Amino acid sequence: MSRQIPLRSIGPVAACVLTLSACGGQGVPPPAPVDAGQAQAVLADPPAQNIQCGTVPANDGQQAKVIIRQGAVECAEAVTLLTQYFARVTPAAAASPDGAGPVALDPWTCGSDPGSVLTATCSTEDGRQVGSEPAR
Repeated sequence: MSRQIPLRSIGPVAACVLTLSACGGQGVPPPAPVDAGQAQAVLADPPAQNIQCGTVPANDGQQAKVIIRQGAVECAEAVTLLTQYFARVTPAAAASPDGAGPVALDPWTCGSDPGSVLTATCSTEDGRQVGSEPAR
């Protein structure tokens, strides 16, 4: 007893084999090498941006340069943030030997270096950072 396979069931299989074999002669480029350590480092700790966003008025009529140091922050947000921070710094806080702050401006927390209220840093828990320095 001979077993016969109907041709109609082989047709689609033969078409697939012929299609795949026609592409077999063409080389597929190898994937680009990936340095997993470098990729993880970039994702885990974005580089500082140091984008300058103009100046804002600070204490005693002085001006402070606004700088986005790290993370996704728009200049308008950075300028507003530091304007609000300097408006909240009291003369007593500005004269503190420990520096002014911390001042909470949700979700930001800001403070200034001892001896220079114009040298301020504001940061968030997700790693964004905005700062200021005296405008010269």
